[in-house]
Amino acid sequence: IEKFDYFAEGILHEEVGRLACPGFVDGCGSGMAIGLPPVLQFGPGWMKEKIGKEVLSGEKRISLAITEPFAGSDVAGVKTTAVKSADGSHYIVNGTKKWITNGHDSDYFSTLCRTEGGLTMLLIERSEGVETKKIKTSYSTSAGTAYITYENVKVPAKNVIGMENMGFMVTMYNFNHERWMIIAYIIAGCRGMVEECFKWASQRVAFGKPLIQQPVIR
Repeated sequence: IEKFDYFAEGILHEEVGRLACPGFVDGCGSGMAIGLPPVLQFGPGWMKEKIGKEVLSGEKRISLAITEPFAGSDVAGVKTTAVKSADGSHYIVNGTKKWITNGHDSDYFSTLCRTEGGLTMLLIERSEGVETKKIKTSYSTSAGTAYITYENVKVPAKNVIGMENMGFMVTMYNFNHERWMIIAYIIAGCRGMVEECFKWASQRVAFGKPLIQQPVIR
């Protein structure tokens, strides 16, 4: 393929959606699919080059850390803080994130934080003060869904994704792609289920004829 555009990506999401194994698929790379785009779209040149290469090669993993125990759909309500140092060289991050897909196995976290003038997205590397704990979900633990704790984590100021206090805009922009990806995945999964139902109803014989010829199928 010459250009991996939205059309090509849509085909990818539709095909993996037909696997009907959401935990496995999410474990393979859903964190990357939603955590890397902010870096590639809004990160500085060094970040796009370094992080993009490491993640796309499979050397490192990344996840998107937005949701908190206190804020989910209400993105503007996040409480994780990033306090800038007096010399402006770094931030000190404190807070928690919850339900973070691939978070348990990630090396990097695209993390939305509250700064002095608003919300800022930071690229946080797994380091001292970053702790992840796997959350057992109803659909699968293979997705590595995690509860993340940041305790006095030192993050270089150069790790800002986009601009300081513009994190809400970065997040909303990223959500557009994420929601589209989920829709493509779910629709293909639904089509796959309908297809399997038709196959079974055509093959299964009961009371002398295929189920699909019966007046009611349960």
